[in-house]
Amino acid sequence: MTKLKEAKEEAEREIAEFRAQMEVAFQRKVAESSGDSGANVKRLEQETEGKIHHLKTEATGISHSVVQMLLRQVTTVKN
Repeated sequence: MTKLKEAKEEAEREIAEFRAQMEVAFQRKVAESSGDSGANVKRLEQETEGKIHHLKTEATGISHSVVQMLLRQVTTVKN
């Protein structure tokens, strides 16, 4: 009976050690992925700002011609 008890205790120690190792690995992965999400957020913000700037530049370039077209359409009388 004592051998079974010793084997059980040893198995429980090994399981506890394995769980501790897995927990450390898990916490490391969580820390790495949360750090990446911050980098991803920053990258997405930069991309968004770049796209907004591009759209504003394009809008500025064509706004005069759009206004002229709209004025022509509004002021033209058709029978």
